[in-house]
Amino acid sequence: MVPMDAPEITGFRSETAKVRDVRLHFWVGGDPGGTPVLLWHGFLGTAYSWYKVMPLLAEAGYSVLVPDMRGYGDSDKPAGVEGYDARALAQEFRALVQQLRFGGGRKLLLVAHDMGAPPALLWAAEHPEEVAGLVYMEVPTMLEEFLAKTIVYTPEAMAKGSMWWWILPLAPGVPERLIVGKEREFLTWFYDGATAERNSISEAALQETLRTFQGVEGVLGALGVYRAAFVTIAQTTPLTKHKLKTPVLAIGGEKALAAKVAEMVGAVAENVTAETIASCGHFIPEERPEEFFNLFQHFVSRILA
Repeated sequence: MVPMDAPEITGFRSETAKVRDVRLHFWVGGDPGGTPVLLWHGFLGTAYSWYKVMPLLAEAGYSVLVPDMRGYGDSDKPAGVEGYDARALAQEFRALVQQLRFGGGRKLLLVAHDMGAPPALLWAAEHPEEVAGLVYMEVPTMLEEFLAKTIVYTPEAMAKGSMWWWILPLAPGVPERLIVGKEREFLTWFYDGATAERNSISEAALQETLRTFQGVEGVLGALGVYRAAFVTIAQTTPLTKHKLKTPVLAIGGEKALAAKVAEMVGAVAENVTAETIASCGHFIPEERPEEFFNLFQHFVSRILA
């Protein structure tokens, strides 16, 4: 089943599959016999957010799977908090991979951005036999210690743009009253403030996100990962005592989290390669796809040598 309104990406098929209790949308393409790569989007993105990176990976011979998380894009958007924590999201994508037999049983490369990264981290930690490497981009590691430094509510911090959106979703009934009907304004505020250059997110990409980030269902679906954040924190914190051994490439944008990403990942992983992309904000896959791809290629050539 293919979503009727899904755009086209050359060389990729848009499909859906029923996985447990939800229907997930995904793109798949590249060389089926190539090294399998799963691309994981974040908050205010969808699988389509990787549209600049997907052809680069396909042309390089990778097999590529790009799903929409529950709550996003053309995947189902169940109400409530259940199913939006990192472990549940990881298990859902694991089930999709197994159902599709994606990669043919070979180890995956997990590439995750923003709020897609904590679930990918848990997958790599809890099923290391399935993951060859992890790329972790532009989000805290969901540890209370680091979140306390990131989500600071002083007048000075708020003036600099403290991450209030971590707290807003926890207030029942408030997000839908403030955001529904103003979805475009909400998105453009984030995109303009979190990119290094205005208009880094194309109008076509903005419209594709807006297509499914609409109404109460779309807004609350996207905010589900934040509503389940305290569950995710409880799931990831034990990694500080039992660190991940899988190789990790930690990438930050110079104008966003930058080197803080590697610092945070270093608290939960032993083998971390740190990189910062110059003149780049938060939305790395869309702002600097070629630079990301070059870093990824170098990382893969080293860990799979």
